[in-house]
Amino acid sequence: MTTQHTDEAHEKILRELAVQFGPLFESSPFGVYLYVEDNYKICNERMARMHGMTVEEWQNTPTFLNDFIVAEDRELYSKNYRHHVAGLKHPVTFRFRGLRKDGSTFTAETDMIPLCWDGHPVAYHFVREVSGSDGS
Repeated sequence: MTTQHTDEAHEKILRELAVQFGPLFESSPFGVYLYVEDNYKICNERMARMHGMTVEEWQNTPTFLNDFIVAEDRELYSKNYRHHVAGLKHPVTFRFRGLRKDGSTFTAETDMIPLCWDGHPVAYHFVREVSGSDGS
């Protein structure tokens, strides 16, 4: 599969996911996002605000782990993704420290749920800040 074909497939997946999950994105009290790859991710406004960004800024960041997760927690986040989502195994809930646009940090908990959409693994996340744990 060529890179252009893959890019088009991922863009199509995101458009379909945005339509399918739009009502949940709008009504959830949590940050919600769907991740196909670094350049192919969508989120709700609560998720973007958690990182001190607009939805457009969040969706256009070049690298998920480097832009949103503190360095010490990247391996945990990546391992959970590889094992649970890429392997299409089962959901996992864990805590991590996130990064805001201004460089400050926060502690959060996520439910990482594997989905398969049009043959591609997709990470479906519900994220909530853990109160009283400002990491900055």
